[in-house]
Formats: sequence, structure tokens, C-alpha cells
Amino acid sequence: MLTLQDVQAAQRRIAPYIVRTPLLRIPALDEALGCQVYLKFEGFQVMGAFKIRGAMNKALSLTPEELGRGLVCASSGNHAQGVACAAQRLNTKAVIVMPTNANPVKLAGVKAFGGEVELVGTLSSQREARAQQLVEEAGMVNVHPYADPYVAAGQGTIGLEILEDLPEAAAVVCPIGGGGLISGVATAVKDLAPQVKTIGTEPSGAPRYSKSRAAGQPIQLDGVDTIADGTRTDHANPDNFAMIEARVDTLCTVDDDVLHQAMVLLMTRAKLTVEPSGALPVAAALAGKLPVNREDKVVFVLSGGNIDPALAAQLLEKA
Repeated sequence: MLTLQDVQAAQRRIAPYIVRTPLLRIPALDEALGCQVYLKFEGFQVMGAFKIRGAMNKALSLTPEELGRGLVCASSGNHAQGVACAAQRLNTKAVIVMPTNANPVKLAGVKAFGGEVELVGTLSSQREARAQQLVEEAGMVNVHPYADPYVAAGQGTIGLEILEDLPEAAAVVCPIGGGGLISGVATAVKDLAPQVKTIGTEPSGAPRYSKSRAAGQPIQLDGVDTIADGTRTDHANPDNFAMIEARVDTLCTVDDDVLHQAMVLLMTRAKLTVEPSGALPVAAALAGKLPVNREDKVVFVLSGGNIDPALAAQLLEKA
């Protein structure tokens, strides 16, 4: 299992390459979300999402020979940009396997960082198979978006920053896709401040870990259907499942219509443009699914801001 020491080592390693994002106190959201609201917005990163943390930590852990073989990953978007950005900064090649229905903003971001894109299928399992093929045939190093301890440790640095800025936090709420973010953050938070509640949020159309917890073992979904493109993983990773079971207090799911409401709320009240996956924690609070009280100081991890402008305009028009 991932350890606090792994996350602390990642923090030292990646510090020169990432933005230490601020913790924003937003009283305008308190009434709607039922607590004292603090937002950890990872849209301030250079590629607009938290994924640069894990990608940089993995890339910086490689030997010069490994790095020289190039990086490959399978991703729906933000991890893709993170790996492309890390490769560009460390002067190596990156091949990014993305879905055929990739978010156009994230696709453009990958190309802007010099990543070579391959579009393969719509399921994460299809993309992972192609990435593994490139590892075997071309010798590239796979930077997995969530099933890699270096990646999860990098994401966990968010938890360290939260506790440095708000040691009196009552709860930390994270979105869940493949599970690397929540595993890393919960590792840091539960080791340093076990009294802080850790809460994971998934879309109702892709409830991998909620269903796995109910089944008592990692499961695979028959399919996924959600606007939250960064969470369209169709299976629970066994290692992340074990960490979630040990370190995450509550899991909850939210419908896409509430997710839309959360995105509009963040745009209009907090003045932040947050992508669907990143708005999951706020959506869970809007739906009344968080075990928090009005006096609790609750940190909402907003994982990214790479929203399709057309979707943002559509949501605001309907608001």
C-alpha cells in the first residue's frame, strides 16, 4: 500500500514543476452546500488539472535510459495532458492513447504539449490494451493514470497541501475516476489527521468503487454513461480498491443533472469554470449526500477546469 512517506517524497520531487494551488474560502457557497466551503481548484495547474502531479512524479522517478524510451499512456484527457506536459518538460517523446469521443479541449491540450495522439475506442480497457501493446513492441514506459504508486503518490500531494493550509478541516471530498486521486489524498490525510473525514464521489453512470464496496471486491461495469468524461473507467483497480476500503470513510454517487447544477453554481457563485469530473464533490453536497454539518470546514477538491466551452455556454444558457 501507498505510504505517507511516498507522498512526502513526491512532494519534494515535483515541487519545481507544479503549481501549489491555493485553498479558496468561498462563503457564497455555504448555504447551498450546507457547510463552510473551501475549494482546492486544480484548474490553476499549467495543463488545467491535477494530473500533472502524478505524471511528473512518475517521470521523475525513471532512469535516464527509461525516460529516453518515451512515455505512453491511455487516458480520456487530463492524464493525457499531464503525461504530454511531463514529457515535454523532460525532453522525451509521449504517445497518448485517447478515446474516440475525447473532450476536444483536452485533445487540443495534448497536442499543444507535443503529444502524439492515437484515438482508440470508448472504453478504458480498449485504450489500456493499446498502451500495453506500445510498451511491448516499442519499449515505451507506461504511465498509468491510476494504477501506479508513483502516480497516486503525486496526486496525494494535494492532501498534504490541504492540511498545511487548513489543519482544522473536518472533511476532504474528492472525485473518483480510476481511484488514484482519492487513494493518494486519503493516504496523506488519514496518516496525518485521522479525524478528518475522507469522502469519495462518483457519477451514478460509472459507480465502480461504490458497487465494489457493496460487493466486497473489485468489480467491472458492463458500461459507463456519464457526462463526467474524466471518470469513464469501467472497472475498479484492486490496489486502489484496497486503499479506498482502508482509508475512505464514505462513498457516494450523483446523477448528471445534479452535476450540471454544480457546474453552473461554481461558474456563477464561485466564478470558477470547473469540468464535470471536477464538480462531482460539489454535486454530492448539492444532493445532500455528504455527512457534514453547517459548522464543518469542508474541502472540495475540484480536479480540473478543462471544460468544453460549448458545454459551458449550453449550461449557462439553461440556468
